[in-house]
This record gives sequence, structure tokens and C-alpha cells, in this order.
Amino acid sequence: MGHDDTLAGSRSEQLEEENDMSGSGNKIDIALTAELRGSAILISGPPGPFSVGKDTGACGFDFTLTDNTGANVKFDSLDTADNIAGCPPTGSGDQSTQIGGVAKNNNVSPKKAGFTDNNNNDAKNGSMNVSFQWNFTCDDASKSVQPYDPIIANGGKTLA
Repeated sequence: MGHDDTLAGSRSEQLEEENDMSGSGNKIDIALTAELRGSAILISGPPGPFSVGKDTGACGFDFTLTDNTGANVKFDSLDTADNIAGCPPTGSGDQSTQIGGVAKNNNVSPKKAGFTDNNNNDAKNGSMNVSFQWNFTCDDASKSVQPYDPIIANGGKTLA
């Protein structure tokens, strides 16, 4: 899969060069920065957890990546899992019923990525932790790029 694809499970579609990823309604903007530390590239951003309130509906998560390394760091893939107390999520790929609409655009500066948190888990069961991990690549094979992996605390939806 190319670096500028829309990811939705096993479905892939070419991402428009300009994608606003604003979602409808609630939105959380998250600024990430890539910094070189020896042979490692560290991705820094807010540690989370990010809270999405009960009965507030779906929430868009929009990420921007400022690359200060000169190694052309790019969004690569997203791992997700529901009901995980810590990070990173166990396993790889999309294992979440809550995360969808994953998109990335590595052809803009700063680079952008995003997804929608459905926030439709049954609220009567309490808050649900949703773990996610953005994975990154770069053009310098001698460098290892660390992931970014916080948690979302979903308030859920009151079901009739």
C-alpha cells in the first residue's frame, strides 16, 4: 500500500492531495513532531489519554507531523484495538470497532493523517479504552522511527 492511501480495513482508495480530515462535529487536533536523537527518530506529541465524552457522537482525530529530521518522516500505518488498558495495542492493524475512516497525506507540509472514533460503545458498560499506534517510516534506512501510541477514553453512547 502506498504512503498516501485511505485505509479502511482491507479497502484502499487513493487519497485526494488535499484532504481536510475535519469530520463532522467533534474534532481533536494533535500536533506531532519528529526529532533526531542519534540513530533514532522520536515522535513527540500529547501523551493522552484523550477523552471523548458520553453521548457526544463520533469524534475526528486530525494529526499534523512536523519533521525536523531531514529524513522525510512519513505516516505509514495505524494499529488499533478496543478494551486495551495500555499502549501499544496488542497485535497490528485495525482491531477496533471504534476507529474508522483512516486517512493520511504525506504530500503536504506538514504531513497529515486522521481517523474517526465512532464513540458508539455501550455507555452503560462504562468508558472503553481504545488504544492506537501510528507507525512511521523515513527515507534513511539507518534510522529507526519510534511510533506514537496514546489511548482514547470513549464515553460511548446511551443505547435505548
